[in-house]
Amino acid sequence: MANFIPQGTGYVSGPLGAGTIASNQPYVVNTDHATVATPFGIAVTKAKNIIAPAAKGTGVYGVTLNRNYIQSWDSRDVEQWDAKDEIPVMRSGAVTVQISADVKAGDPATVGANGVFKTAVSGDTVIGQFLDDGKFNTSSVSNTDFGQVSTAPVQLNLGAPYTIAG
Repeated sequence: MANFIPQGTGYVSGPLGAGTIASNQPYVVNTDHATVATPFGIAVTKAKNIIAPAAKGTGVYGVTLNRNYIQSWDSRDVEQWDAKDEIPVMRSGAVTVQISADVKAGDPATVGANGVFKTAVSGDTVIGQFLDDGKFNTSSVSNTDFGQVSTAPVQLNLGAPYTIAG
C-alpha cells in the first residue's frame, strides 16, 4: 500500500484550484474509473462505466474533483489523476473548473476541447453557469505546487442542459 503525503488545502493561494468544491451548498459526487490520465476540474463523459475527458458540452457526466494528497514529491507538479485511479466526479453542485478563455459571472458555461470550460455561444450546449469572473492566464490563475491553470467556479446544471439558439 502506498504512503500518501497529505496535501491539506492543495497549496492554493488566491483563487480556488481546479476541481475544488466551490460552495458549501449540497453536492453529489460519484466515484468512477478512467483509462487515461485525467486533469482536475475538467468535464468528463461516461461510457461502459469508464470516464474520459469530454470533447463538447453534450453528454457531460460531471467534473473531476482534485485530490487532497500527493503521491510523492516528484508528482506534486502534475494536476491530474492517473489512469486506473478511482476518481471523484461531481455530478451536482458548484465546482471550480479549468477555463480556456476569460469568463464573466453569470455567463452560460459549456465545454470545449479536452473537457475545459468556456462561455457558451450560439449552438453550444449549456451545462452550467459561471459564478464569478475568471481571467485566462492572469489574475485567476491558481498558484500551486502543481503548476498554473486558469480557473472559475461553475454551478452545474447537468440535469437540464439546453442549447443556445442561433
